[in-house]
Amino acid sequence: MNVNPLPDGRGSWQVNFFPCLFEQPQGDPMRLIPRIPNWLRPWRNPAGAGVRHRSRFQNIYHCTVQKSASQWVRRILSDRRILSFGALSHLALPDEVGRRKPIEQTFAEPFPERTILSPLYVSYERFAEIPKAPPYRAFFVMRDPRDVAVSWYFSAKFSHATHPEIERIRVQLQSWSESDGLLFAIDFLQAFGLFAAQLSWIDAPARDPNVLLTRYEDLTGPRQVPCFQQLLNHCDIRLPAAELVELLHENSFEQLSGRRRGEEDVNAHYRKGVAGDWRAHFDDRVHARFLEAAGQTLSLWGYS
Repeated sequence: MNVNPLPDGRGSWQVNFFPCLFEQPQGDPMRLIPRIPNWLRPWRNPAGAGVRHRSRFQNIYHCTVQKSASQWVRRILSDRRILSFGALSHLALPDEVGRRKPIEQTFAEPFPERTILSPLYVSYERFAEIPKAPPYRAFFVMRDPRDVAVSWYFSAKFSHATHPEIERIRVQLQSWSESDGLLFAIDFLQAFGLFAAQLSWIDAPARDPNVLLTRYEDLTGPRQVPCFQQLLNHCDIRLPAAELVELLHENSFEQLSGRRRGEEDVNAHYRKGVAGDWRAHFDDRVHARFLEAAGQTLSLWGYS
């Protein structure tokens, strides 16, 4: 993996796939065969032998930003039933790629064909720059940015897997009040470009008809089944309705956490499982700061 430096010496987050994703068969110098490089193999989950439908799309891109149920959606999309009814493989990028700013994430070469890439933390502009083999499909999962801020705060303070930056932030958050910690979370996410990345997708379907917009609140709410069915239809993954219901039940908050939705465990990855939790944590000062940082994102996405 090659990372091209920016002028100030930081990584540009540009991953150069081409040298390792293709090989030439002997005797046929004009033909390139896609293959998975060793550094990506641990994150690739191939489809099982029992293919039951072949999606007409070469690649499916699950686009989102951090703290938007990305690992939960990844868990569903990498299930053998999804892969079998699409004749696809699942590909997740290494953790260090997922920690990069979505507004700076760039990829110089195409991803392997016949894969579901999930998740991809990226702004629309950076997604549009990815070389893609047609036909393809993409969808962006939006989440109320206020809930994103609350989720990031609790994750950084208690439950997120540690690395040097999180360790430093965790020490700070544990010494502050919740209000001060949420103010820090909002400032951090604004500087990280998360709110700008969410905003960048608002008119994506008008610019690329291959893109579908969906919301975390719909994928986890009362209309969960029809919303997931719409998403799968968009990707030409023809999972029968009964199997979809079974899959969603197996991946419900109750099944994964062992708690009822709304019962909180701040030390768990699946902390509380409810939308609108920001109302229990935003005071007037935090709300005012949030509107300064991401009020436009909130209004254009239609969150009240």
